[in-house]
Amino acid sequence: MPKLKINIFGEGIEVRQLQLDADIYAHWTEIASRKKRSLTDLLLDPFFYHQLKDNRFTSILDLDATVVSGVLDKPKNQIEFWFNRHKVLKLKPNELFNELVLFPLYQVDKNQLFNSNQLETGLYIMKKEIGLISCLEFEIATNLLQIDDFKFITTKFKNERFLSDIKYQNKHLNAVKNDTAITYQTSFEIK
Repeated sequence: MPKLKINIFGEGIEVRQLQLDADIYAHWTEIASRKKRSLTDLLLDPFFYHQLKDNRFTSILDLDATVVSGVLDKPKNQIEFWFNRHKVLKLKPNELFNELVLFPLYQVDKNQLFNSNQLETGLYIMKKEIGLISCLEFEIATNLLQIDDFKFITTKFKNERFLSDIKYQNKHLNAVKNDTAITYQTSFEIK
C-alpha cells in the first residue's frame, strides 16, 4: 500500500485547558499561598511536581487537559506532502488562511474549541515551540492522491491563527513524531 507522509515545520503553538478536581485545585492553591507564589507560576515549575511527591503528577503532561496544538500562520512555516517517498506538494500555512480568493484551493474548516472572546473559566497553559511540529503518516488504498481528499482544520486562540489538524478522507492522520524546542511558555487563570 502507498504511504502518505506529511511533515509540518516551523513555529507551533500548544494550548492546554486544565481540568483539575476541586480538591486538587484547593490543595495546590494552598501550597501556592504558602510559597507566596501564584498557582499559574507553580504549574510551570518542574520542581513543583517533584515536591508534591504524588505519583499521579510528575509533570504538566500528567494533568487532565483539553489540548489543541498546531502550526501557526507564519510566513516561514511549511507543510510538506510526501507520497511514495516523493515530495508532491509544499504548502505554506498562510495559503490556507487566505480567505480573499475567488476559488479556494483547499477545504478548510474552522474549529471553535476555544472561543477567544469568551474563554471558559479555568487554568490554561500556552507554549510556543519551533522545529518539526508534527510528522503524520498514513497508508492509503489508492495510487492516486488528490488535494480534494484533504481537509484542513484551523483554530484561533486569542490573536493567533493556527492549523490544528489535517484529515484525509475524513480520517485523522496518526502523528508519529515531533522534534521541537520550546521558545515561550505561560500559564494563566480565568475566573
